[in-house]
Amino acid sequence: MSRPDKMSPAPVLGLFPAEPDPVAGCAMCQDLARKREAARAARDGSRVSDCNVLIRAHPHASPRSLGWRH
Repeated sequence: MSRPDKMSPAPVLGLFPAEPDPVAGCAMCQDLARKREAARAARDGSRVSDCNVLIRAHPHASPRSLGWRH
């Protein structure tokens, strides 16, 4: 039983996966990469993250481009 005056230890968070690379020759990936750089220049971390998610989720992405390690 835990004591009410004791806090649980803080959760340990992992690192974010590596930023995905846009697929060469793909107009959508290149557009998202440009938007990501514009968002980074505007210091809009939320939009940078959104672009990363969209690049990772793009249908022709390979496991390596997703930052997954085997």
